[in-house]
Formats: sequence, structure tokens, C-alpha cells
Amino acid sequence: MKTRVGLSHEPKRKLPWLVYWFGEPDDSGRQRKYSKTFRYQRKARAFQAKKQTELDRGGPRDRVEDVTLGRLLDEFWEARVAGLSFKSRECYQNTLDQLREHFGNQRPIRGIKQRHAETFMTSRKRRDGRTGGLSTWTRRQRLTHCRAVFQAAVDWDHLEANPFRVPAGAGSSPLRVKAKSRPWHHLRPDEFQRMLTVVPSVKRRAAYWLMYGCGLRPGEAYNLTIDRISLDNRCVHIANRDATGDIPPFVVKCDERTTESKERTVSIPKAALPDVTAACQEAFRSGGFVILTAERFATVQRCWRLCREGKPWGGRETHRPWQNRDMMNNLLRDTKAYLDKVGVKLTAPFTLTTFRKSFAQNHADAGTPPKTLAKLLGHVDARITTQYYNRVTDANEQAAAQAMDRLLKQAKRSRGVG
Repeated sequence: MKTRVGLSHEPKRKLPWLVYWFGEPDDSGRQRKYSKTFRYQRKARAFQAKKQTELDRGGPRDRVEDVTLGRLLDEFWEARVAGLSFKSRECYQNTLDQLREHFGNQRPIRGIKQRHAETFMTSRKRRDGRTGGLSTWTRRQRLTHCRAVFQAAVDWDHLEANPFRVPAGAGSSPLRVKAKSRPWHHLRPDEFQRMLTVVPSVKRRAAYWLMYGCGLRPGEAYNLTIDRISLDNRCVHIANRDATGDIPPFVVKCDERTTESKERTVSIPKAALPDVTAACQEAFRSGGFVILTAERFATVQRCWRLCREGKPWGGRETHRPWQNRDMMNNLLRDTKAYLDKVGVKLTAPFTLTTFRKSFAQNHADAGTPPKTLAKLLGHVDARITTQYYNRVTDANEQAAAQAMDRLLKQAKRSRGVG
């Protein structure tokens, strides 16, 4: 009986490194040969060692029966989705439902090839009743979810290759979707200062400072408690908070891969100190929350108790889990009213996240390195920062041209002196 897991190199193959092993002998003593191919030797050797250890410990030598799509989706949900935030679970559920509808629960996943994946992506349409096609962002999200599902099948040895992943160097394909950044209005510092002049509440002004001056997400600002602010050191610390009987939880939005993306410390601008200090002095009236008013804090407590009991809350007909943004109320409506009052003309869609994006753009314009800015924003990868926040504006281009002019003039003067 052959028990060794072998490795061979076949240069003419698209994936040249082949790991092979043999199954249990049948009645005639023959063993079925199984194999898995790899592009790189290091990955092949790692799999070879893993497979040899598995077989030595008595693991199954023959491949199990074909896994159905329904089983894969159920396993994927329990292993990799169940622990995510409510919003992430909701987005994944939408994609998994579409996979079930298109392929069927009983479809063996080994029968789903790249051509089937391309057909699935090209057939995606809006499901909200509105006209028009899917945005590139939505299409990219669907593709990312599908790749994650079938990559899990590869990781669990149900598949040898991910049908939703296009090989490097391949031509155009529906599986290549480049998401475009949505337009947004860059709120300039002078526009922000003008808006603050008509904001009547010190707590509301402090909220705007935390989002625009510190780059906090709206949910982070409204979940901020007094113990997370150091006025002496002029900094804010963002970290998770466990739920209690009276206070809902707070979970930092992150990819759950590194500690850096879960916690971060951001400096408070000097200009923000008066409003932030005044808001902190009133925090005792709202359970230690810096931005919440006493009335809003009472509403939050009432809604949280209903949420914990599994009852509908906040005027909803059905129950849903608590989210960071549930601490806020009517903030976007009031913000647009303030901007309109001071004559700020919005050139693109405006959301509360615009304050955070403007914080990032202001830093980028000031020359803050991408890695430093990514750390301030809580991004695990600086590419996220440059892709979605750092825009090239006319002012950027003019500044770059002026910088080049200065360098050329300096070089000319140096030659003249020499």
C-alpha cells in the first residue's frame, strides 16, 4: 500500500507543481491516485506536509463525496460570517441567496466552473425594483463575497481552484470588476468653520469636530465616552465596548485581522478643544457619553432594553440587532440644514461620512504619508485609504506643478553658481 504523499514538477502544465497521494486499496488491491496542483513550489510543499500529517494521523485517504452548494454555504456562514457585524451578515446573506437561486442547493460545487461563475456575474440585476443596472461597487461586492465562499471551499479541500478567481494574465472577464469611488463633496476648512457658526449646541459642534477634525466615523463619535478622551494629552482613543444592562455595545469597524484596525488613538486639534471640553463637562448628564444629550441617552437606554429582550424597538415592526449608528438621530438632516443656512453649495452627494473623508483629504493635501493617514483612519491597508479617500484635485495638480517649478529653478541656480 502506497502511503507517501509525493511531489512532482511538470513545467509544461499551467500549474506546474503537483502534489499526489493514493487512496485506500479496493478489492483488487488498486489504489486511486489523487492530486492537487500549485503555481508555486512553497505552497505545494506546505500542502504536501499538511496532507502527509493528516494521513499519518488516520485521516481519510479518499476524497469525500461531492459537496453541494447548499452545504458549502451553510458551512461558510457558520465558520466565517456568523461572527461579523449585522450589516456585513446582511450583505453576505443577499449574495448567498442569489447563489442558491442561480445554481440550486443540490448543485455539486465541483461542477461549478469559471464559465458558470461568469454567467452568474453577468446575470446580476437590481433587486430593489428600481431601473438601471448594478453599480460597479455593488457588483464588486457580490464578486468579493463569491470569491470568499469558494476560496473557503479551496481551503477546506472541497475544490482545487476557485471558479470566481481569474488567473493572472487572462483577458477581459465579468470576474474583473474595478469598483469606482463614489463622488462626494469635499468640505473645505473654511466651509466647515462657517457651518459651526450656526450650530447652536455645544455637543453637536463637538460631534462635528470629532468627525472632521479627528476623522472618527459617525458611530464612533456618538459612542465616545468620557473615559476615552484625554484633554491633557489632546487625544481620543477608539476601542470596543462591551454591552451592559443599560448601555449597548460598541464594535470598531474593522476587518478583524489586526489589533491596529480595532483600536487607535487620534489627536484632537487645538481649535476643537473648547467645544470638546465643554461637551465633556456635560457628559455626566448622559451616562458619560460625550456627544449624547440627556434626552437622547434616555431614548437609547429604552431602545436597548427592548433590543436585549428581542422585541421591536425604535418604531420598527420587527426586531434587529443593535448597530453603532443607532446612537444617532436626525443628524444628517440637521447637518444639511446648517450647510444650506451658511450658503455652502454641495457639488456631490453628502453623508455624515463626508466629514471623515474630508479629514482624510485635508491630510493628503497637507502631505501626510499614506501609511500614517491609514493608521489615523483605522485602515489595515494604506491602499484602502488612497483608493477611496485621497482624490487628485485641481489644487493638488497646481501644487505639484508649482513644486516642480521650484525644483527646476533651484537646479538652474545651482548650475549658475557652479
